[in-house]
Amino acid sequence: MDILIAIGHISGAVIVSIILGLVILFISSWELERNKKKATGELALKLGIPVSDLEDEEKIEQLVPKIIEISMEKFSDELFKNRISDFLGIIRTAWNWLSNILQVILIIAVCWYTFTDDLGNAVYAWLINAIVIFFFVVGVVFALICKILTGRYPGQAKEARKSLVNYHNETSA
Repeated sequence: MDILIAIGHISGAVIVSIILGLVILFISSWELERNKKKATGELALKLGIPVSDLEDEEKIEQLVPKIIEISMEKFSDELFKNRISDFLGIIRTAWNWLSNILQVILIIAVCWYTFTDDLGNAVYAWLINAIVIFFFVVGVVFALICKILTGRYPGQAKEARKSLVNYHNETSA
């Protein structure tokens, strides 16, 4: 019976961490959508046009050169704040990798010690959820600090430049 309880702890902790991951993914996609709307509004304001014009295919084709010019200015790697954003984006990526690695190590260690040492060690599998929550909260705080300091989210400038290059490559091909 103890083995079933141990398996229940481990599988329950893994299932809850997957659910937490999906909730975090949902929150992140909502935030990304919100940030896109805000960026679209800022771009429309800078262009002096209504936001609806940026959603109209015919009108946007005429505005593409100006949009590219504004975006290249705003997200240029010449600006110090964009370099800081790029650097903090690398740190955020490393932070996310560290989170994933720690989760895998923890679950492997719990499984190992549960089945080789004591079945009571299975309860430590629930620490995986503490890791998920801790890394998420610290990541959000980190992103907000980056936004306050630079006006960009970690890695936002690099992603914008990458998108511009991809757009250029697609249209010139």
